[in-house]
Amino acid sequence: MKSPNFENCQIGLDENGEILKASEAFAFWVGKSSDDLIGLKFRTLMSSLDERWGAELHNKFHLEDKECFLPLSSDDQDSSLGIYLNCSCYSKLSVVSLSCALAPHESLKKAFMGDLMNDPRALANTLIRLQKAESRLADYVSNFPGIFFTQRLDMTFSYLSKGIRNVFPTEYHELSRNGGLFLNKILEQDRELFQHELNSNSKKKETFSLSYRIRIPPNDQISYLLDIRTPIITKTKKLLGYDGVFIDVTRQAIAEHRLSNSVWREGLATLTNGLVHDFSNLMAGIYSISELYHGMMKKDDPMANGMGQIKKSSMQAQKLVRRIIDLHREKAAQRSIHDLRLLLRDQMDLIGIIIPRSAKIQNDFGSEPIPAFIEETGFRQVILNLAINARDAISKTGKIRISARRVKKGESIMKGASKGPYLANVNGAEISLTDNGKGIPENISKKLFEPFFTTKESSIGSGFGLYNSKLFIEDHNGKIDFASMPGQGSTFYLFLPLVEDDGLVRNKKRVRRATKEFVKARKKTAQ
Repeated sequence: MKSPNFENCQIGLDENGEILKASEAFAFWVGKSSDDLIGLKFRTLMSSLDERWGAELHNKFHLEDKECFLPLSSDDQDSSLGIYLNCSCYSKLSVVSLSCALAPHESLKKAFMGDLMNDPRALANTLIRLQKAESRLADYVSNFPGIFFTQRLDMTFSYLSKGIRNVFPTEYHELSRNGGLFLNKILEQDRELFQHELNSNSKKKETFSLSYRIRIPPNDQISYLLDIRTPIITKTKKLLGYDGVFIDVTRQAIAEHRLSNSVWREGLATLTNGLVHDFSNLMAGIYSISELYHGMMKKDDPMANGMGQIKKSSMQAQKLVRRIIDLHREKAAQRSIHDLRLLLRDQMDLIGIIIPRSAKIQNDFGSEPIPAFIEETGFRQVILNLAINARDAISKTGKIRISARRVKKGESIMKGASKGPYLANVNGAEISLTDNGKGIPENISKKLFEPFFTTKESSIGSGFGLYNSKLFIEDHNGKIDFASMPGQGSTFYLFLPLVEDDGLVRNKKRVRRATKEFVKARKKTAQ
């Protein structure tokens, strides 16, 4: 079939598929006049031109919207050219549009391309499709949440999509010349695994994936990368490099960390619940015997003070173990009204253990109740996390001070905080933990509350202490921040709303009554 000499033409069909009207270009192409075409069945006419077209167009194709490609030649080598047919169906009329077109993508891959050069329209159509494909691919690459790459065997890159600039804004251009730069960005603990996976999976042209951690400048923030790559292997089985994509999976890693942490807590809770039962029985025996002997001793007995101390210590030991269990509950306890002063005083027992004996710890919790509607275990964890960070910052003879005070709405809070100044938006409590340690360098202060960020060794710190503290405080409609001077120490601030301004309890008399009952219950438990 000869190539059409029209750009686009239309044919009107009635409900029986007969031609009502046809353009002159179509009539000229089929070798008839426009008048001679009227009344002919369009499908029959197209079948007479090429039998395959009749098979493509069933008897009632004109009664529905339809699109299809009609190749001009039965020869596979010439099937790159053809006619694109579009049928639009109306109530009693159908309009068929024909235009010269290239074959669909799958057919075009197998076609002979030499004939395209003989038809200027086909060549122009080819260039338009290439331009559209290139533009669409550029959009995909720009919007894809990852970085496409082609990497050589020496670890340099011959191609990196623009997303690499967000990861290494000042060093991305060096990655094409310096393969060692990329390897140095991988955490040393993961570098050996990276090399091992490459060596193990580079013998076959099969896609494989691996995950590892990298340091992001300028603050060496740790991110998790999912590396999906396919080896580039020649027919002679020679490895040339890799095509692949980097995907930031830090958020997924955070979720997995929380899940594993939850499983660990579940196992720990099961273990400690069993241990504490046996330990409590032993301490109960020690307490009972010491109480009996202490009651039998006279006040001037030289052993009385020692026996009294044994009695007191055994009781404190039982309380301490139960507090440790509370810190590892699988599920967070329900929120209730707590006097923050009492929780802080209770927590001083644990803090006293983790702080070096030669260090000094001071506290000032005031004399006025500070009722807040919070989840107790989470609050204890926050205070403990801050205390551990302070311990790691001070020397063996350092100082730590923990204080709490009530503040009124509109009052200035968190003096000198990095993101301040702050004004209390409600009546609340300001808790501060100050140390005289080495302070926080300015270059890491912006990353302090981000997950996985830590200045400690990987075996010591997970980078989640301050991140989880921030989540807890914000979940309680509070604020968290810090003030620091390098070489002079740091202060971490917490601000929590008082219960009467929390919006959860409106009746102030009910708040006071609940607070008094809570205080009485705590005193009774301590006796």
